[in-house]
Amino acid sequence: MPITVNGEPIDAELINQEFSRIKTYHEQRSQVSCCERDDEFLAEAKENVIEQFLLIRQAEKTIPPPDKTELDRTIDRLKKDCGGDAQLFARTGLLPDQTDMLRRQIGLDDQVDRFIDQVCADLPPISEADLRQYYQENISDYTTQARVRALHIYKSLRQTEDKEALFAECCRVRQRLVDGEDFVTLASEFSDKPAEEVDLDWFKRGELMDEFEFVTFSMKIDEISPVFASYQGFHIAKVIGQEPARAHPFEEIKETVLEDLREGRRQRELKTYLTGLRKTADVQESEEPSDSQADDNH
Repeated sequence: MPITVNGEPIDAELINQEFSRIKTYHEQRSQVSCCERDDEFLAEAKENVIEQFLLIRQAEKTIPPPDKTELDRTIDRLKKDCGGDAQLFARTGLLPDQTDMLRRQIGLDDQVDRFIDQVCADLPPISEADLRQYYQENISDYTTQARVRALHIYKSLRQTEDKEALFAECCRVRQRLVDGEDFVTLASEFSDKPAEEVDLDWFKRGELMDEFEFVTFSMKIDEISPVFASYQGFHIAKVIGQEPARAHPFEEIKETVLEDLREGRRQRELKTYLTGLRKTADVQESEEPSDSQADDNH
């Protein structure tokens, strides 16, 4: 469905890329496929691309482009930061003979950044009280996740057809651990994982399989878990370290809070401005003719 904004066509590939970004974001957050929400994601992608297009055009009308000398200085600085020409072009996805295109993109980015500064120029200053209120309202963003360190014995179900016998063997090993035998020594004799994977080091929720985390995050230090199962096999764990969730003190992260609050205000101000532009824009979306319709026209 081709889209035009104020008479200019929108590249369909930009919408496809934005759709993929949105869908990937939601699937990673929910850890499930979101195919049933494709229509919703596509609509959001179209609106985002349209607003970005309007922002760019408004910036081009309002802000003069930087001169070539300034752009070349910026490119030289980027090359240095990236470690050389090849690294810069690899990062941008351009070829070395596309320096003019790189210069145009950097110039346009500069115009957009300066235009956003202009849109947000009248935002009120941020007070200490504002910062502390924002910190308290968003305390979870400034809180470290709880962590656990655990040792692990694993027996794979792929190496046996007798699940009950393997479970009974794991129970006997667990009893030896409860009776005081060394976990690492027993793991080296019994586990199907290599020795370097016995100590799992520190981990947070979401880094390992749910079955393992549900057990280990409910245990006490030095506790031996029951034998528990996953789709891969049987497990025995011993927790050897725990770190509770901890909120960073306000004074420790005051500058971070300031940047977060400032950026949040800027994004809201920009969204309000773009919503106004969107209301007055002439956006047309037409159905592409089907193959049969196209054939009929010949």
